[in-house]
Amino acid sequence: MIALVAFNGAASTIEGFKWFLLVTLLAILPVLLISLYMVKTGRMDSLFSNRRHQRHRVYVVGLFFDVLAIWILNLLNAPTILVAGLVAGLASVVCLAFINLWWKISVHSSTVAAFVTVLLVLFGWWASFSLILLPVMWWARLNLAQHTLAQVIAGSTLSILIVLVTFSQYGVI
Repeated sequence: MIALVAFNGAASTIEGFKWFLLVTLLAILPVLLISLYMVKTGRMDSLFSNRRHQRHRVYVVGLFFDVLAIWILNLLNAPTILVAGLVAGLASVVCLAFINLWWKISVHSSTVAAFVTVLLVLFGWWASFSLILLPVMWWARLNLAQHTLAQVIAGSTLSILIVLVTFSQYGVI
């Protein structure tokens, strides 16, 4: 998703690659490396931790690096759609982390819903094929008994609304 937004908002392929690489290095790689370290040291069961209490540290790390990335992208006059995407991601993480303190909302469904929403914003009806990803993810999470129907629908709805509101506030849609 980051690559699509980075390349879509950039003036050239080289610039798109630059933005993609910067966001990956600032916001994605640190969270992945810290998560791998936590798994290796036994602080998390796996990268796909299903225990809510194990997710809290990852949320805090993700929030820190997302804020850092947004700040740096703003300093470098990054494409508006890229900043809007990161702000939407930040808002989603804040909401998901808060909700997960009391209730296990589906982060997987939330992520897929955000991806599908961004595709629809960027490519219009051409991206409507991606809508099939939502019920597929819901089925997977329900079939694995990781979530209830309410949890997958809530995760999806939350991200759809956050992406639409954030992109609207940034003038992207």
